[in-house]
Amino acid sequence: MPHWRPGCLRGSGYETDPIEYRPAQINGFPSQIEDVHDDLRSTTLVDLRKLEGCGLGLIIAGGIDKHVRPHISNLRPGGLAHRSDLLQVGDILVSVNGIKTSSLRHEEIINLLKHAGDVVRLEIEYEIPELVPDDAFSVCCKQHTITLDTDSPSYGFILRGGSCQLRHKSRPLTVTQIRPGGAADREGSLKPGDRILAVNDFSIVTLSLTEMNMLLAQCSGETSFTVEYDVSVIDTVTKATGPLLIEIDKTPGAGLGLTLTQARHKGKPCVCIQTIRPMSIADRYMMNSGYDLFEKPQQALVVSDV
Repeated sequence: MPHWRPGCLRGSGYETDPIEYRPAQINGFPSQIEDVHDDLRSTTLVDLRKLEGCGLGLIIAGGIDKHVRPHISNLRPGGLAHRSDLLQVGDILVSVNGIKTSSLRHEEIINLLKHAGDVVRLEIEYEIPELVPDDAFSVCCKQHTITLDTDSPSYGFILRGGSCQLRHKSRPLTVTQIRPGGAADREGSLKPGDRILAVNDFSIVTLSLTEMNMLLAQCSGETSFTVEYDVSVIDTVTKATGPLLIEIDKTPGAGLGLTLTQARHKGKPCVCIQTIRPMSIADRYMMNSGYDLFEKPQQALVVSDV
């Protein structure tokens, strides 16, 4: 296990070689835990430090008497586990402070967690993204660096994957969830499925999930993340020669990442895309600056962000 020096290794270089594998779309926790194949499971260690008078904020289901492996069924909003950005619903609880849970009843597991002390080390087993081939939509990858600023020990996103001794289980360190109200959510660029390549210009592509979480725990304030993300290249868009209708799914209230301005096309005024913000919805759908959106009658038009 490496020892991270202060400053989170700021200034070190990182590899820019493309990652050959691509994670599957993350669809949430399966209805049956036992349905997940062993090749799609990996483990990591999570340390939680309890505050006086506060619990972990974990809701656990299962146990040997329930005939289901003990797992996280919910996280109390605002609780320690929820704010840690280290755990998510569906994670299997393998051990608590080194004590295996596989032979324990549900009540025994709950008591073990309640009396685990101020610092609780959890070994969890989680589902890793499947490796999938390219589908009908061509996908290319882009990289961009964002800066997140936080006073808390976490940045508002959950990672899964990372390097593993069993090579076939290694995955990019992939964002699986964005916590509402966290630093990543406020900044707005990061999305589930994005891969983290570097932290403060230090490559993390060879780190395990446990090592990555250790590094992030030592970071604070403004921290830069180099992110790889997918961009959909739709044939009908790249080959279009005339008007084209593009439908984009987005969260209500979320911006597209476009700056619009007035231009002229074939002698007529029109609204045109002037700039596209990296990692925005528009960028991920491979829209290009200079696209004419629609013709506009003769009138003044101010530049605006959408």
